[in-house]
Amino acid sequence: MIILTRARAASADSLMLAATLAGAEIYTPDALVYQYEHGGAPGEQWFSDHFSLSVQDIAVVDDAAISPARPRGYALLSAEGDVYYLSRPDRVQEVIPGAGTTNPGSKFYGKVFKLRQIGQSLYVCGAGGQIYKRYGRDDWRLLTDAVLFDPDAQQRQDKIAAENGHPEPEFLSPEWQEWVTQRALNPASRNVFFNDIQGLSEDAIYICGETGPGTKPVLCYWDGQILQELKLPVAEAALTGICIENRDSVWICGREGVILHGSWARGFNPVNAPTRNNLFHGFTPYRGKLVMAASVRPGGLYELDPETGAFGRFRPALPPLTQPSAGSDAPNAGPFFAQAIGDVLWVVGLRDIFRFDGTEWQRIKHPDMA
Repeated sequence: MIILTRARAASADSLMLAATLAGAEIYTPDALVYQYEHGGAPGEQWFSDHFSLSVQDIAVVDDAAISPARPRGYALLSAEGDVYYLSRPDRVQEVIPGAGTTNPGSKFYGKVFKLRQIGQSLYVCGAGGQIYKRYGRDDWRLLTDAVLFDPDAQQRQDKIAAENGHPEPEFLSPEWQEWVTQRALNPASRNVFFNDIQGLSEDAIYICGETGPGTKPVLCYWDGQILQELKLPVAEAALTGICIENRDSVWICGREGVILHGSWARGFNPVNAPTRNNLFHGFTPYRGKLVMAASVRPGGLYELDPETGAFGRFRPALPPLTQPSAGSDAPNAGPFFAQAIGDVLWVVGLRDIFRFDGTEWQRIKHPDMA
């Protein structure tokens, strides 16, 4: 049995999905990728392929230099920094130097999570404060090292402490346990996990995420020259998604029901809405409102009116999602993906695909799911 893990729509009729085997270990480099063409003739709606990648994101890329025969197409991002363009006439694969933890040349900053086209360029962000920009074919470079994780910092700090008469205590002794705790609470190098990157232009880019220990929100702004870390009105939260209406109106969402609104110039404030503890994955503008998919606590499909602040379940209600079979350890879950294109709204959960045409919901049957 497979479960769906990532999705992206290129149009009101074209949707790409990534799937893994249910129960597979996280970051297993083994993905099934499906493309669904709504309205296609029988036998010409579903296309699939296997990739030895841990697919972390699917993006829509518009670049004739990458795909001369079809400039607007899909691209896959793996956890290890592989970027795979499903272009025409030939597929193109690139590797981001230094990204990931297992690829040759990795700097061990961590996995990468998000691929976006902003303006004419592609950007990738991920763990370890990684932010990359593509300058051309096989030419990916760090945008900035302002918050970049130093994987050797702790080792250097421990060595200096030992030289100054403070060596590592005896293994499993009470002193050692306290030593380990203090190292975790006060890491030598901060490890920022960037979960999303969005930009109005290449000199107005927001990147959001979290850092530890604990889960402290991080929101940064790139003005084309300098990365600025912005002050936030919440102390504990992981930020997961960004929606930019205009330069003065930016929406940020996250875990624990967090929704923030503002801009880098005027600051951000929390939205006072009955969001409960939802894990929001992002926003998609739809008919004057912002639609939000939430997978847990309690999960579901929500809508926020940016004019009035009204928040509630999307109407008409999303049909019930397929839940795990009886006796399964898998949790019940809501949708993790929502994307609007024109009057069409795509919504995807672990075991379900829905398409709303503006009037009614249609459940899309997946060929490899019972």
